[in-house]
This record gives sequence, structure tokens and C-alpha cells, in this order.
Amino acid sequence: MSIHTNTPAVPKKSLLPYIIISAFLLFICYIGMLVYGTMQSDVDLVSKDYYAKELAYNERMQQLSHAQQLEQPIQIIAAQAAGQLVVQFPAELRKATGSVLFFRPSDVTLDFEVPLKLNADGLQHFTTGSLTKGLWRVQVVGKVGDKEYYQQQDVTL
Repeated sequence: MSIHTNTPAVPKKSLLPYIIISAFLLFICYIGMLVYGTMQSDVDLVSKDYYAKELAYNERMQQLSHAQQLEQPIQIIAAQAAGQLVVQFPAELRKATGSVLFFRPSDVTLDFEVPLKLNADGLQHFTTGSLTKGLWRVQVVGKVGDKEYYQQQDVTL
């Protein structure tokens, strides 16, 4: 007679539930970190009063249309070698009043506006030495009588 002892077989534990739960928890942590990171980033609109400016779109298009009807256009010239930016108005607009906006798309804190003061030749000079290097959007609005004129140009310094 042989003696055999039957020991119950120990069931092999599956790791699959632990892997699924771990993957799910890692996914939840990833989404949580993604949400936290996006909430901490600073989101700047192009301008603070973006929606109000959007409503003035038709007026801007009218100003642009007036500027395009000129025989000689309003010019914005970047003279990099001289460290200057020149705004040139045609002869018929030498008495124009208005403003020049230096708009920095990447940083709203660098934007500034200067009143339009043309010399006898219809020019206004700006030194670019103090401006931060990079892309600037120069927007010129001039008014003569009841007509307004608008010109915009991107300038890289």
C-alpha cells in the first residue's frame, strides 16, 4: 500500500486584475496632472477687449477701404540698419491726426500707443532700440476731415 497524501492545489493568482487597476489609476493621475498643468498656464487673449473690437470690424474695414483707395498708400517702413521705423503718409494726408499702435501678439504688456505727429514731409520716425526683438504688428489710424484711414503691417525687429 502506498501512502499518498493529497494536498489541495494552490490556485495560481492572476496578476491581470492588478494590472488593469494600476493602469486605470495611472490614467487618472495623468488626466489629473494634465488638468492641473493647463489650469496653471497663463492664457492671454490677443487683447483684453477682444469681443468689443470684433464688433468694430465693419468700421475697420471701411477705414481699410479708404486707405486702399489712395493713389499712394500709407507706408510703414522698418529701417533696421538705422534702428528706426518710419510711418509715411501720402501728400493728401499730411494734415492727418490719429495714432500709431505698436501691438506685440506674444505679450500684451509690451503694447503701447503713440499719437500721430507727422512732420512737413508726412513722416513720423520711431526709434526701435528700446523695443523688444521679435514680431510687432504696427497699426496706423489717421483721420482727415470725416474720413479715417487704416494701415497695418507686421514688422520683425
